[in-house]
Amino acid sequence: MYLKNDTEQLQKNNAYGYFLTCINDIRFKAHKKPNRMNRQVTVPLPLNIFSNERSLFDPYVSYELAPQKVKTFKNVFVTASGLCLNHNGLIKESHHNFPDQYSDYINEAAMYAKDIKENPENLIVLDDDNIYLVIHHPWYNYYHWICEAIFRLWMVRKKTDNLVLLLPEFYRNADFIMGSLEPFKLKNILFVPNGKSVIVKNLCLPQIKPVCDSYNKTHINGVRALYRNYITERNGSITQDVEKLYISREFAGRRRVVNQDNLLEILKQYGFTIFHPEKYSFLDQVAIYAQVKYLVGEHGSGLTNLLFLSKGSSILELHKNKTNRLDHPSPLFWYMADALGVNYYRQSCETHGKEDYYKGEYIVDCELFEKNLKLMLSR
Repeated sequence: MYLKNDTEQLQKNNAYGYFLTCINDIRFKAHKKPNRMNRQVTVPLPLNIFSNERSLFDPYVSYELAPQKVKTFKNVFVTASGLCLNHNGLIKESHHNFPDQYSDYINEAAMYAKDIKENPENLIVLDDDNIYLVIHHPWYNYYHWICEAIFRLWMVRKKTDNLVLLLPEFYRNADFIMGSLEPFKLKNILFVPNGKSVIVKNLCLPQIKPVCDSYNKTHINGVRALYRNYITERNGSITQDVEKLYISREFAGRRRVVNQDNLLEILKQYGFTIFHPEKYSFLDQVAIYAQVKYLVGEHGSGLTNLLFLSKGSSILELHKNKTNRLDHPSPLFWYMADALGVNYYRQSCETHGKEDYYKGEYIVDCELFEKNLKLMLSR
């Protein structure tokens, strides 16, 4: 591995020259058609659905699950954000399959390509014989790391001794990144300086889930078992005793419950622990959620941790009745609960202030909430 700082020297490097010959027409590469090998996954309706809400859910009781493959490539340009390009253009295994967003992927990749053409010092060339592994991508947040990047790592878990994981330097300071990697016992991680892209001679690329709202049951249950087993081995036994948990977004910058005080009164009456994820390390969160039988929370990253619940547990998701691009509630955690064998309940809430699906706040109908809570607890 070496970092080139001189443009003339860079031009002499085969990998870099190879990259320059194909980067100029990247914007014109056509998006590949969806894989015809997709299979249909059917999910049961939420357990507390009302007849007047069926129209919101009936059209989405099934989804397509695309196969994911682990591929290897030669001479690949890897952007700082994890998009990968070779002489054929943008490699589909490195990005989601959302056709309306494909131009965004192309533009972001082109931005990094333009940057290193203008600033060669921002390119690192890895032309040794190591095989480098990429699992990160532009959507840097808790859910997309845990339920997409980690799933990609799980796909190559038996080969990691022979791979070098590439990560941006700032990932090193994120507890949920480093904590989630710990059970994999990786021997080789190369942290790339922030903002710098790389060219690698040999790349291993586990495919990202083409669609976020989809779950391979083998992958997701394998990842759950990995973390639950690791916590047990790490602590000797799981000692936390939290059966009922409410995930508070009190400290979040968006999607908070306006009338949370009223909600908390009900939750405490039924023995729920009020939980603030920000106060716990990732592995401590795994240990706590592994004991939870009943989970309540608003749609958001906190519900990602239902991944660590045992089969047969239950979740009550609070979501909004107003959206922006979506004309229905997000099925993200509905589908996830089904893949994990977790009972799924939900409640639609009024939106306060901004109606945006991602930023607007909630007003919860507390009378209905208590009914749903009782229904869930009675199972």
